[in-house]
Amino acid sequence: MQVDTIFLSVNAKDWEHQSAWWATLLGRTWDRQPMPSCHEWDLREGVIFQVLDNKGEGGPITVTLLIKDLDIELKRLEAAGIAFPAPEPVPGFDTLRYTKTKDSEGNEIGLLDGA
Repeated sequence: MQVDTIFLSVNAKDWEHQSAWWATLLGRTWDRQPMPSCHEWDLREGVIFQVLDNKGEGGPITVTLLIKDLDIELKRLEAAGIAFPAPEPVPGFDTLRYTKTKDSEGNEIGLLDGA
């Protein structure tokens, strides 16, 4: 699997507070707000940190990998015993598709393509 970008995401119960906390920790405000429920910081080339508005679901970390061909990778992962549901379009974007599963510890792992 060739990974182009890694998204590290915090799921926030109190999105405004959590975004401000991370802005303070990182020493700067977010670089962009790609959708109403997401603040993003570019940490370095290919590494994006997000605070996501997930009321009631704060806590576990989400790792999302932006990859070249989601369909090929899903077939490979299924053959290896790692199941993902069918990818769905990402609201507000014309070409993005996303699917997610959980690892053995309950952390969310997402796969994204179409950027």
